[in-house]
Amino acid sequence: MSEKSPPNGSAGRAHHDGSSTRAFTVEQKAAVIRVKRCKPTDFYDILGLEAVRTSCSDSDIKKAYRKLSLLTHPDKNGYEGADDAFKMVSRAFQVLSDSDKKTKYDKFGGDPESRFSAASSGASPFSGFASQRGPGARAGGPMFEEEISPEELFRQFFGGGMGGPFGGPMGE
Repeated sequence: MSEKSPPNGSAGRAHHDGSSTRAFTVEQKAAVIRVKRCKPTDFYDILGLEAVRTSCSDSDIKKAYRKLSLLTHPDKNGYEGADDAFKMVSRAFQVLSDSDKKTKYDKFGGDPESRFSAASSGASPFSGFASQRGPGARAGGPMFEEEISPEELFRQFFGGGMGGPFGGPMGE
């Protein structure tokens, strides 16, 4: 055994992604900073297409992605945060280059694949219940702000076909 390990036992604990010694240009740094200032679901803004959002073509989206992916790729850009910026650029391209996802994004906003995209776009995930108001529910606002009895909530979830413990309607 000719290998010696450090006396404090820290061999192999340090992790280096390699980017700390990699150089970066002013343009690469500016691209990373600009992308990281964007909200994660502002896909047009991430790709620098916010000004032409309604008129940009698939070709425009591809060109913007190619340019930004080269500028932010962590193998080519050693600036801190390049990997996160690259992931944001890739996600933006993933959504905007798929016609179905792009249509959903343009219509509703938010990430079209997120389970919580309705909540992030400002709509209540319970908005379907608001239209099914029963007696005692007050008008206005999403469901969680309404006063609702447990029986009414049960009826909304399960259709109200269930009877009470003695065969009559619930609550009687």
